[in-house]
Amino acid sequence: MKPLVTSRYIITRNNMTSRQIRQLYRICETPLHVQEHMQQVAKVATIIAKKIKRNGHNVDTKFTEQLALVHDLMKAISFKEVDQKSLPKKYQNIHDVMATSRILKKQDEKNLARAVLSQQFDAVISPDHPIKSIEETIVYYADKRVAHTKIVSLEERFEEGSRRYGKRNKKIEKEIFELERELSCMTGEDLSRYTARIFANA
Repeated sequence: MKPLVTSRYIITRNNMTSRQIRQLYRICETPLHVQEHMQQVAKVATIIAKKIKRNGHNVDTKFTEQLALVHDLMKAISFKEVDQKSLPKKYQNIHDVMATSRILKKQDEKNLARAVLSQQFDAVISPDHPIKSIEETIVYYADKRVAHTKIVSLEERFEEGSRRYGKRNKKIEKEIFELERELSCMTGEDLSRYTARIFANA
């Protein structure tokens, strides 16, 4: 994975309001438990972003929060129980992140539409949609620290994923652990030691 770069997004667009994000949840029929997951990821990501900013790094905390709040907007189309033929043709058999990007582009949220593509699980090794900014990195990492709404360690999250999908990708996991070390250096704290209690009091 390439070294982390400074923000690409500061003062480049108007911020989405909470109301606009809630409207997107309704339009996309985002399940409540997915909304709750994104809200928890947003809390974790915002805490990390603020710590990094306090250490003098250029990071857009608001954009970080917004990206976290929409990164799984269309997650439901990837659920096993969903009949792909029942979906609109443009959303059939595509990654839910790609579908989310298309929705955001229609809403004229071009920066979010681009950034959300970096939230696929393989983004740390993908040449197609690699992580390119601090904001994308923070949200990607925060997502891996939240199982549903519970804050867990990376190892616990990978174990949970293994139980759900029946496999683990050691190459990707190695990159994510490295990402955790890089973010820890930027915050000045060992994020691997951060528990739910510590995040709650941060």
